[in-house]
Amino acid sequence: MTSSSGSFQRHYARLQRLLRLMRRLRIGEWQAVVVQALLMGLAGAAAALLFDEATRWVRYLFTGLRHGGIVACFAELPPLWRILLPALGALPAAALVLLAGRRTTKPPPEYMEAFSLGDGRLPLRQGLLRSCSAVLSLGSGAAIGKEGALIQIAAVAASAIGRWLYVSPARLRLMVGCGAAAGMTAAFHTPLAACLFVCEVVVGTFSIGTLAPLLLASCSAYALAEIAGGSGALFACPAAFGAPAELAACIALGLLAAPAGKLWVFWLGFMRRISGRKRLPLALRMSLAGLLVGIIALYEPAVTGNGYEALLSLRDGALTPAHAASLLGLKAFLVALVFGAGTMGGVLTPTLMIGAFLGYLIGCGGEAVGLVQPGHALACAFVGMAAFFAVAGRTPVTALLLVIEFSLSAPLLFPLMLAVGAAYALGRLLPGPSLYDPEPGQRGASDSPFDQTLREMRVGHLCRPLPLRAGEQTALDRVMRLMLRHPGANVPVQDAQGHCVGVVRRTALLEPLPKDARVARDLVDRSVPVLCASQSLPEALEIFRRTDCRSLPVSDPASGRLMGSLSRYELYQTIALLMRRELARAQEHGR
Repeated sequence: MTSSSGSFQRHYARLQRLLRLMRRLRIGEWQAVVVQALLMGLAGAAAALLFDEATRWVRYLFTGLRHGGIVACFAELPPLWRILLPALGALPAAALVLLAGRRTTKPPPEYMEAFSLGDGRLPLRQGLLRSCSAVLSLGSGAAIGKEGALIQIAAVAASAIGRWLYVSPARLRLMVGCGAAAGMTAAFHTPLAACLFVCEVVVGTFSIGTLAPLLLASCSAYALAEIAGGSGALFACPAAFGAPAELAACIALGLLAAPAGKLWVFWLGFMRRISGRKRLPLALRMSLAGLLVGIIALYEPAVTGNGYEALLSLRDGALTPAHAASLLGLKAFLVALVFGAGTMGGVLTPTLMIGAFLGYLIGCGGEAVGLVQPGHALACAFVGMAAFFAVAGRTPVTALLLVIEFSLSAPLLFPLMLAVGAAYALGRLLPGPSLYDPEPGQRGASDSPFDQTLREMRVGHLCRPLPLRAGEQTALDRVMRLMLRHPGANVPVQDAQGHCVGVVRRTALLEPLPKDARVARDLVDRSVPVLCASQSLPEALEIFRRTDCRSLPVSDPASGRLMGSLSRYELYQTIALLMRRELARAQEHGR
């Protein structure tokens, strides 16, 4: 009891200090958003840079080489060590993944789920362990992208700081998005594309209220990344298109990239499903995948890593078309294999690399038939990169701006627009999911099993016992204690008959109390809707869309008494689970 009371006093004192500081500095709501966005940008960039530095340190530990990327290091290793290193590095990486999930039965949420489906809470311990696993895999030469894990740890850092500052769930979700944008900015030095990536993939919409904080976070992250080193275009494009025939070739390239992008997403999912059906231990799956990477790296070291160095070789003209074609096939196979085995990492950079190589090969074919001027095949690589990623990720705007910021080539804008537009238009007509979770509006017909299940499920099926409640005569200090024990939650208030009369909102802690306020009844908000246990999930979803509450009270349909609560997180998680089941069922039936 003493420990609980001491913890309450510490949390309450910290909250009061923050409030006094805000009043002293005259920081309003919007000013607080600006400060928090800038802070999350710096924190996310710092976490991303530390992740990148840890990867270099692990690479040095495994190879003994300080300079150069993973491909250059592998090229100097002895043959036996080159074969065994990816497999040996996979063992501690798998152990960390298993340790991360040891104390929980649920997988840790990704930053996309924390933003769109959750309350912005990302477990710090699990996030750190999974990031360390990715560091070990990448440092030992795994053929997988690092940007997914890098963005995730940036979002975890933002979530941890946001919780320490006691921000609301809605604000915490926004801060997680700011951290993700900062991580992507630190990885690619593309602040505008990072903002639009979060809006397009994570948020699903563009709004000033979301975009402005993301821009601030990306700007602060970009400044820190520039101070840490690395400026200029990552993949500068030496040539651009001009002739009408070349513009027509860009449209044709986009049309070819659309089915290729869909095939790439299908291939990743197929390898993931195949690996799961084998029911092999995680360590064995990751080690076998690493062993195959090492065997192929004995003859082609460029298959290791995330594909960044392969892109640089293509830019510098160090690859012949035949060499590029073989590297394209090997990389596509190994990335899907390593990803399917369960290795921590992402596929963003490998997707960009595959798209660039595909565009380069098509450009070489265009040069051979006279559609593309000699020396412009590299420009086709940039066009292919954008078109391929636009279809694979279903992110046309992000793909366009990402390549523009990569190349810093304004003349490339119009050809990119033609290719991305053609690819995305055709990609929308082709079946299959994207690299990221499909949007709710794309789930299928209204008479699908998903919709039937959604209509049959009731609020009472998801209703949870109330973690906190108060009576109309409950003292306000008791109500404030309940809020501090459950940050972000509103307190339902019930009358003597047990009927819910409203809630005391958490904002009551941030606003001056009325002079005559003594009990919960004096602060109750009677406009908050009360769900009925007999309502369907679509009805509950519509009610949640009209309110900003994290959770809503649930009443018994017979007596009207308060019986529990339903959180927005639980509702969205259930709908997302049903969507994934429907998608998996459709894929198994070839739809």
